[in-house]
Amino acid sequence: MSPIMNPFVVALTRFCFPWLKRHLFGGLSVQIDPNDLETLRLYQGKRMLLLPNHPTGDEPAVIFDIGMRLNEVFPFVAAREVFDWEFGFRGWVLRRLGTYSVIRGAADRESFLTTKKILMEGKHRLVIFIEGEISRENDVLIPFEPGVLQLAYWAQESLAKEARKAGTEDFPEIYTMPVAIKYFYKPGIETKIEKSLQGLEKATGVTPPPDSDHYSRLRAVGEAVLRIQEEMHQMVPLPGTTLTQRIDAMKNRVLKKMELFLDLKPKPEQSLIDRMREIRNTMDRLIHTYDEPGELTEYEKRQVNHFRMALSEFYYDLDRVACFLTYDEKYLRENHSAERMAEMILRLEREVFGRTLLSHPRVAMVKLGNIINLKEHFATYEADKKGFVQRLVDQMEADMMRMLASMPHPFRETKSAQD
Repeated sequence: MSPIMNPFVVALTRFCFPWLKRHLFGGLSVQIDPNDLETLRLYQGKRMLLLPNHPTGDEPAVIFDIGMRLNEVFPFVAAREVFDWEFGFRGWVLRRLGTYSVIRGAADRESFLTTKKILMEGKHRLVIFIEGEISRENDVLIPFEPGVLQLAYWAQESLAKEARKAGTEDFPEIYTMPVAIKYFYKPGIETKIEKSLQGLEKATGVTPPPDSDHYSRLRAVGEAVLRIQEEMHQMVPLPGTTLTQRIDAMKNRVLKKMELFLDLKPKPEQSLIDRMREIRNTMDRLIHTYDEPGELTEYEKRQVNHFRMALSEFYYDLDRVACFLTYDEKYLRENHSAERMAEMILRLEREVFGRTLLSHPRVAMVKLGNIINLKEHFATYEADKKGFVQRLVDQMEADMMRMLASMPHPFRETKSAQD
């Protein structure tokens, strides 16, 4: 679905945005260094691809907030299924805010051409989440998608080709900039964590030992949920099997079921994330195969609807793998921060209740990475396109991890200073 930027919808969204941040996004506020904001201002009017990480579903609101400060609207790329949510209302609004869709895993020519056009025209700076999907982890990244940078270089190639046709090597630059986003809960989150833990314990029949800490109680809830899932899937863990090994066995069972249905044969070297991406991309491609208008018989329509219903169940299973079944005991054990505790609670609430309940005001801290001028590296790119893009992606990923790790906790620092 292509963007159709509408000034009235943009103005109305800006007017309503303070209310939306308080109520729809749970009291979200955005913090960015004034120097970083000035850097963004200096590059206004340039052809630029902004590449944020994607730990939650709220990053579009964070970027929209920054755009308001610059009196700018950033076009986004979003997964095709997002446009069907709320009976299509979300898609209607998003398109009029400059967002357009991509069918993951498909050669979505219309989406690729729209990306290329926006970057070549340079009227708006474009935002693409380089992880490709929500990671659900505040300070850990999903491996970056090299295809995102490849799209930018295709636009740069076209600009170079146009210049050479005109008899010059002086062609416009395209810039890329990683944008690190990390959330911090405001004081008082501990009370909400306690309430959520009590609700999860009641729902799963867990009775915590006296004086047990939040980490131990959360682990006990996770183990109870896993035990119930093992019983439903008729899986009996071997004696001495660790919690992580049991989760690995469960997620493999779920993924194999989907791979068998989709006729996918995973490679031994494929990671969990790569298998999930291949499954999701295949489902996205298949479910939108019949989106284009065409003559279908009644029988064909029934078969298409039946197939889509079957795939919709797989989306639910895949979401469960991405939420609860990617529980990483080491991730939580090495850092009992409120943010990581809340992440795991939200995953378990989604699994146990079918929705998230924990909500508390947060600050989204935003930090800009190094600006990369694609034109400066164009000769190196032309000599080894695939290799150079992968090296650039690896460099961006390492830089993003350093940015996330360097962000201080705003409220913890304030408290320490007062002490």
